[in-house]
Amino acid sequence: MQDKVLDQIISKVNEIGIANEPGSILYSGDETVCKGDIYFMGANPGGHSDQFSNEIEDTVKNQLERKYVSSSFNEYFDARWQRSGGNATPAGQALLQKRIKFLFQNLELNLKKTLSTNLVFVRSPTLEKFHLDWNEAANRCWAVHEILLEEVMPKIIIVFGDEARSYIETKMRIQEEEVFEVKSQNEIKFFYYRKGMILIKGESKPLVLLSTPHLSRYKIDARGIDYGDKFDTRPALNWLRKKIINNI
Repeated sequence: MQDKVLDQIISKVNEIGIANEPGSILYSGDETVCKGDIYFMGANPGGHSDQFSNEIEDTVKNQLERKYVSSSFNEYFDARWQRSGGNATPAGQALLQKRIKFLFQNLELNLKKTLSTNLVFVRSPTLEKFHLDWNEAANRCWAVHEILLEEVMPKIIIVFGDEARSYIETKMRIQEEEVFEVKSQNEIKFFYYRKGMILIKGESKPLVLLSTPHLSRYKIDARGIDYGDKFDTRPALNWLRKKIINNI
C-alpha cells in the first residue's frame, strides 16, 4: 500500500474512533490497494483469529499497519481461522474461506488480486453480539471505504450477505436491477444485480453491485438433488459470471 493512502486511512480511523477497536480493514494484501475492476466485501470480521501474538493487541490500527503479519497477508488464503472453543483450521481451510475461494474460481476472478474487506471493520463473533450501533459503525467505516474506492476505482462491488448489499444500495442511484432466485424445498435465496451510480467523495461514479447470500450459511457449491444437495447454485453462478463479463 502506498504510504500516502496508509496515512490517509490511519488518520481517518483515528478520526472516526475505531483505531483501537478489535478488527481489521484489509482481508487482502496491501498490493490490492490499487486500480482494479472488483471490490469484495462481507459484513464485518468474525470473532476469532489465531494470528495475533500475546504482545500485539488485535486492533484495526495494528492490522492496518501489519504489526503481526506480512504486507501480502490474505485472510482467505493465509489465515488459520477458528470458532470459539474449537481448534484452528489449516491456513485457508475454514468453511467460509473455501466457499469464498470457490465463488471466485467459478466467477473466473483472481481473489488474491482483489481488494477484500468488510462493510464494518470492527470484529464480533456474530452480528447479534456486535457491541456498537451497527448503522452508526457502517456510516463511520464508509469514510474509509471512500478512500479505498477512490484508489481502486472498481467497476463492480461483490458482496455476500444482506447487510453490505442493503447499505451500499442506499449509496447508489440504481438504474437497472435484477434478482436471480435459487429455490430449495423450504426456502428461496436471492442473488442480486444492481447497476447505477454511486457518490464517492462528492463525485458520481458508475457502479455494478452484485450480491450472494451469506456464505457462512449458504452452500455456494451445491449441485442439486442428483448430487445430494437441496438446491443447485450453478445457474446462479453462471448468471453472475455473465453480469461480470458484460460490465468489465
